[in-house]
Amino acid sequence: MFCRFHPDREAHIHCQKMGYYYCQECLDNCQACTDPCAYCKFRQGCVIWELCRKEAKRRCQEQRQAKNC
Repeated sequence: MFCRFHPDREAHIHCQKMGYYYCQECLDNCQACTDPCAYCKFRQGCVIWELCRKEAKRRCQEQRQAKNC
């Protein structure tokens, strides 16, 4: 499988919710959790969420603030 954002790269992680695959760079840059605000039944066991939790929560809060403007 190949990365969603970098189709020339081998994927290292799979998002069960969205069905996408991501390379190590996407995981390192916390770009792999593409919809952190929506409910995810896989979140408790999600490697992506564990590694990118702080960044994902920050992006979710920014989205909420933008909607309130």
